[in-house]
Amino acid sequence: MDQNNNFYVQDFYAKKFNELSNVGGDIRRMFMLGQNLLQENPEADLIDLSLGNPDLEPPEIVKKSIKKLLEDDQQGEHRYMDFAGLPEVRKYIAQELSQSEIAQISQDTVYLTVGAAGGIQILLRIFLEQDDEAIIFAPYFPEYIPYILNYNAKPITVKCDENHEPNLDDLQIKISDKTKVILMNSPNNPSGVLYSKETVKKIVKILEERKTKTGQCIQLISDEPYSRIVFKNKHVPSILENYKYSWLIRSFSKDIGLAGERIGYIAWSEDKSKLGAINALRNSGRVLGFVGAPRLMQRILPHVFNARVDVNLYEQRVNKFIGILAEGGIKTVHPSAGFFVFPKSPIQDDRMFCEGLVAKGVLCVPGSGFGCSGYFRASLTQPIEKIEEAARRISLYTKEI
Repeated sequence: MDQNNNFYVQDFYAKKFNELSNVGGDIRRMFMLGQNLLQENPEADLIDLSLGNPDLEPPEIVKKSIKKLLEDDQQGEHRYMDFAGLPEVRKYIAQELSQSEIAQISQDTVYLTVGAAGGIQILLRIFLEQDDEAIIFAPYFPEYIPYILNYNAKPITVKCDENHEPNLDDLQIKISDKTKVILMNSPNNPSGVLYSKETVKKIVKILEERKTKTGQCIQLISDEPYSRIVFKNKHVPSILENYKYSWLIRSFSKDIGLAGERIGYIAWSEDKSKLGAINALRNSGRVLGFVGAPRLMQRILPHVFNARVDVNLYEQRVNKFIGILAEGGIKTVHPSAGFFVFPKSPIQDDRMFCEGLVAKGVLCVPGSGFGCSGYFRASLTQPIEKIEEAARRISLYTKEI
């Protein structure tokens, strides 16, 4: 290779590495600011509320089930299998979901995935092509942007109201002839807000009216990794019951504490319009490299499907954190699920606010990274004593600025 070509290759890789390094920018940047602080002062008392890594351990039944399956001497239980997942596990999940989601779901309308992220990727590959548009609601999970860009499609952001529910007037405006997918996340990361049944029905009505008037069939993908850690008296509306062209994606990362094991599923209701969907998913997963969810994790699901971490602990943390912030004059829309809170930033420049918090020993993430400036996200995956202390530091800092 001559010298000029060598420079070209180096420049190409530099651009690619820089491009990929910017994914998840605000979360990564706040984490690195914290790391820099610790390098300068290893004794610094830093409370990290930036990363959404659930800290509650799996219920005991999960550990026992894994041990029992590992002691099984039956041959072939760790080999390759159907990309869609073990038939008996898909059948079990279909039976459970048919009841909970009030929809007709079968073994052939459940596809086991490498976490919720793997499920989103293989679905988007089926529905998106170059120059298509995919609608997301702000605040949104930041990874949705690169997921959509992977297929040379365009992410279109719809605003939310002061309660972090979708602005339906803005949705009407943003839908175009190029809209192929709406990617919905409820309960939401970062806000913890659960979209109301009325909101979901209004979204569905907009899509159905569009289909009637123009023939345009917009797919609705509901990303629900927090749906089974909702707080008291809350219920997640069934997307499969409400809309014919919908796809449900869930994982077991948060509800039974298996984030690192990467197991989830896609489910859809039986309908003639979706015949062949499972084969399309098999092919999409194969092309992308998601060739079968971990078999051991699949096998435990019928034994642990209805287990839960102690959701009350998450709710206690949320209530305590919000209560202390409220005393300091910081407003927060109360979450309905999960371990994230999304308070209003005391100053409009949320990045400046979060950078200032680092010096006070607290890491949070600017709302701008979630498409919603003027807010900040705190991930309450620390012991409650640290969460209380972090809230006090944030309140004190607010009084200083």
